[in-house]
Amino acid sequence: MNSGASTARPASAAPEGEVEPGEQTDRPLPFVLGIVGDSGSGKSTICQGVQTLIGAERVTNVKLDDYLRFSRSDRMERGLTALNPAVHDLSLMQEHLQLLRNRRSIRNRAYEHADGTFGPLQTLEARDVILVRGLLGFPTDELRAAYDLAVFLYPEPDLLFRWKLRRDVRTRGYSEADVLKYIAQHLLDAKEFVHPQAEKADMVVRYEVPEWEAPDSEVCTTLTLRRTAAEALQNAIASLDRFGDVIRVHREGDDVVLRLGNDLPQAEVDAWARERFPTYDPDVVGGFQEEDGGHGVRPQLAFIEVLIARLTQKLRRVDDRKD
Repeated sequence: MNSGASTARPASAAPEGEVEPGEQTDRPLPFVLGIVGDSGSGKSTICQGVQTLIGAERVTNVKLDDYLRFSRSDRMERGLTALNPAVHDLSLMQEHLQLLRNRRSIRNRAYEHADGTFGPLQTLEARDVILVRGLLGFPTDELRAAYDLAVFLYPEPDLLFRWKLRRDVRTRGYSEADVLKYIAQHLLDAKEFVHPQAEKADMVVRYEVPEWEAPDSEVCTTLTLRRTAAEALQNAIASLDRFGDVIRVHREGDDVVLRLGNDLPQAEVDAWARERFPTYDPDVVGGFQEEDGGHGVRPQLAFIEVLIARLTQKLRRVDDRKD
């Protein structure tokens, strides 16, 4: 593995015969979906559920950690966290998203979380949906324009700290001391660089707990949908009446806000989801890591993943009609 700090840009390769930008074709353009949020906010969990619903064979996964300029050790030497835009190759990121949007394949090295170094170059082919996840998906207006649907995950600080500590220790091999050591600088950079992206998102998923010691089962979830996401949901709001007061819907200006109750019934979510996705698997969609490390399923999480996948379907069909 290469652990050096080279900032050389990997070549963007496209096979012969690929469609050039501006060429006419009967195939619709890929749909670019971004799931963005702070470290530990649940991006990988949400992406797994959305990919399962859409179909893995139709999805290209783009991990924005692969666009880090420096290895973990090099960032530590420079006193920079992975949340700082200075350690990301944003121009290459934008170039690659545009290539994928135009059905072109890309090549980039993979970032290895196990040791913070970079693996060999990998090739990604453009499929129907380009599913992008990472810390800095749309920090600039130019990058924001690359997405057809932008989602931001926004746990409150106390909850985020709990989730990040759990994930980094249990699945990424960090010691608890290591996580605690870097959390202060992490929080400062998150506030400056990551959180402002919420204002650019079409959908913001806000998680809160009533008090610090409250278990994950008491997490309160609020979804705010804006612009095209709010418009796409408008015709489907009536379908949420089946949930009664467990899902409360109201408007804040042009935005649509959904508040998901902690007593959201799993059986009702399953029925609602299967009407939209016959292949819906309640053991996968909505799945997450419990506080004791085991596998659990939350109906609120399943609802979010189904809604994102459904919005992707609806908005993609609108885009298809424009092509």
